[in-house]
Amino acid sequence: MMKKTLLFLIMTTALVWSKGQVYHAGDLYTAEDGSQGIVYYVFPDGSGWAVSLHDLPMEYKWGDQLFDIPNLPNYGGNDTVPYLYYPLHALADTAGYSNTMAILNSPQSVQTAASGTSNDLNGWYLPSAGQLSMLFAQLPLIETPLVDAGGTPFNNGLGISYWSSTEKDASTAWTVNFSLPMPSSENQFIYSFSGELVPENKTTTHNVRAVRSIPAPSNYYDTTLTYLWNTGDTEPHFQVTPEQTTDYSVTVTNAYGCTNTASANVMVFDNNPQMIYDTVCQGSTYNNNGFTLSSQETAEVGEIVLTHTVFYANCESEIVLFLTVMPNDTVYLEQTATVSFVWNGVTYTEEGTYTQHFNNQNGCDSTVILTLTLDDGVYPGPDTTAFGERDTLIIYLPNAITPTRNDGLNDYFCLPEAYRPLISLFEIKIYNRWGTLVYHATDKNFRWDGRINGKIYFNNVYNYVIFCEDIIGRPYILRGTITVL
Repeated sequence: MMKKTLLFLIMTTALVWSKGQVYHAGDLYTAEDGSQGIVYYVFPDGSGWAVSLHDLPMEYKWGDQLFDIPNLPNYGGNDTVPYLYYPLHALADTAGYSNTMAILNSPQSVQTAASGTSNDLNGWYLPSAGQLSMLFAQLPLIETPLVDAGGTPFNNGLGISYWSSTEKDASTAWTVNFSLPMPSSENQFIYSFSGELVPENKTTTHNVRAVRSIPAPSNYYDTTLTYLWNTGDTEPHFQVTPEQTTDYSVTVTNAYGCTNTASANVMVFDNNPQMIYDTVCQGSTYNNNGFTLSSQETAEVGEIVLTHTVFYANCESEIVLFLTVMPNDTVYLEQTATVSFVWNGVTYTEEGTYTQHFNNQNGCDSTVILTLTLDDGVYPGPDTTAFGERDTLIIYLPNAITPTRNDGLNDYFCLPEAYRPLISLFEIKIYNRWGTLVYHATDKNFRWDGRINGKIYFNNVYNYVIFCEDIIGRPYILRGTITVL
């Protein structure tokens, strides 16, 4: 047996897979083209946004006045009070990249802030209102790393604003005020606050600084979650060296007590072929042990032999699957009842053909088609004319039993207790579909559990004949069928 050391990683809602490293706010980010920025926001999955080290070298207009960008959502509506805006929807916009692409694809006559971010800046774009607002909020964390990396501080003089890519309407777009806080006094009206989202005429010029998205790092784990493996380990990941094929599972729990579970099967092989025996129901898909079959490939009953080779590091092993396709049975029943017939909890009161589905002994579908005939179920013997009315004795017998359910309902085929005091002489014979006698009793207290020589044959229909006399000596013959389910 070749033992392998595996770094065991399971995908759950807490894990994200991609290339890269783990970043934190304030880290220097270098893009593939060599351009750099400072990470200013990181999501729980490790992805985030970085801001360019420098403003664009000139101020830009947002676009043409009264030109509404097609396919670009407008955030904000008509405001009734001048200078008082409630840009809650604008703050929710974080689609800076798609906004920038929409602006660039529109036929405008001016060089826009969006075009400035895209010129020679592959992957950089004009931040949305939400991205720009988050950037302002993170300035205390990133301004020192920004300067240390050779970047220029944000222009935060009086009246300084930066464009976002979020459009308010045909004539205005949103900016974020990066101005220094204005002193307050009883004689001075504070018209703008630092960090406030303010709509501006699109033809006004403002500062621009580009941002870009960073991908989630590889093997990133959310440390706010707790992990519990079936091995007892509580770390997000660990190494395993199984001696044999082993199942591993982990349950992840968040701060609110919500859980999610993932599992994986680590297979260990030697160089000898691994023989696997399995079953599948006819017409079902199969996806196990590294093999995948469609429902068309399992349409025929029989055995399928498949092989494939597994490679891991220097280990090579062949897996041979012996897959048995089990049949889906179709059983036809003919049943005669008196007034009604109870079948698998359903009561039928009319003659006709009915269909129900069960699991057969192999766990596959079994379709049972019942043809139901209703009559009184009582037939007098040839010499009953001398004994008066033939229908003075009517016996309702069960027409199906379920001997293996052990639920106390129809576990046996027997004469109901209410009729036993009315019977003096009694004899029953039960035959299979080929006419062979399989059960015989002369005791009216008989109980038959469907066994024939100690074995039960499910979904089989048996015919019975009962010869009996009532307590005043009148003979009767009763015929019917019993189904073993």
